[in-house]
Amino acid sequence: MKEQIRKLPKIQCLLIKVGSSSLCHKNGKIDTSKIVELTRQVAIQIQRGIKVILVSSGAVAAGQNLLREYGSSIENKQAAAAIGQPILMGYFQQYFQAYNLNTAQVLLTHDDLNDRNRYLNARNTLNKLIENGIVPIINENDTVSVKGIQFSDNDFLGALCTNMVMADLYIILSDIDGIAEQDPKKNPDATVFSTLSMSQLRQLQTINGNVQSKTLGRGGIVTKLTAPYMAAQYGVPTIIANGQTRDIIDKLLSGEQIGTLIKPTKNNLNSWKAYIAHALKPRAAIIIDKGASDAVTKHKASLLASGVIRAEGKFFRGDGTRCYREDGTEVARGIAEYSSEEINKIAGHQSSEIEKILGFQFRRGIIHRDNLVITEEQ
Repeated sequence: MKEQIRKLPKIQCLLIKVGSSSLCHKNGKIDTSKIVELTRQVAIQIQRGIKVILVSSGAVAAGQNLLREYGSSIENKQAAAAIGQPILMGYFQQYFQAYNLNTAQVLLTHDDLNDRNRYLNARNTLNKLIENGIVPIINENDTVSVKGIQFSDNDFLGALCTNMVMADLYIILSDIDGIAEQDPKKNPDATVFSTLSMSQLRQLQTINGNVQSKTLGRGGIVTKLTAPYMAAQYGVPTIIANGQTRDIIDKLLSGEQIGTLIKPTKNNLNSWKAYIAHALKPRAAIIIDKGASDAVTKHKASLLASGVIRAEGKFFRGDGTRCYREDGTEVARGIAEYSSEEINKIAGHQSSEIEKILGFQFRRGIIHRDNLVITEEQ
């Protein structure tokens, strides 16, 4: 039976994430022949008028073999990244110059995207590079990233960047052929899905919630499920495919049914709310009662002090927070108008009482509806 050609949007801007396994030998060392092949494929698309942004892993792999002592500690990984990042960029610059293309290094941490001004600065820089025909190569700044400010995987970083560069398609090149009901690395006979809807992806996230593949990177099958979900909320489809397939990028863009295509949601979050839902890293939590939960979820209302039970953890005005019901169910995420200390003073009180209690009032609500994203929308 003849395979059906996939319907993709018109591709003007393409974001490609390439994992360590797609750039390295099995022993973990950088395989320059793989970088040569990747740059060739990317150059072809650029010559066709498509803007391409790379999110590349591999810095730690490039540098770890030059350390006298090898270990998995955060210090060793940071040192390896410091050594390997210029090596990796040197390869990219060398091989892209064969096609008269220049590259730019963009290193990010979650704090860069968590802060709105830094987020906008990063976005402006990326867009300026693209406008000038430069190939941006994005990587996590592993040298300074620690738990709390690091992305769990470059898949997540790539998904967040789809919104920053207004990508039309997100391609994740990995060492698996796509997404299946079971981890393809553990069960090679597992049938790979050609296409997944968001509801199907949700089901797979539940099934694979505690599964992690053993790969060179920090990610695994779980991040391969979550990152497309994030990109989909920006309206960006994702294809997960094996980076070792010959001419994989060209084949995917021509509509061949290779790998797994995850379709985006019909109702996208706008740029600001997508930023709140995914780029903004919530600092702590606000516990709310059932009345407030219903008002926020069913009536799209702002979160008022009267529906707040308490704030947990320490945060300040302008920080991202999660909102939970008392049973632990996450209801929403948003940007707090008051600090945790202030919220605990006004919790359960009417908005008209805020100024009397605190001596001032920023806004009537704890989180304004314009700065609130319902968990079901995420």
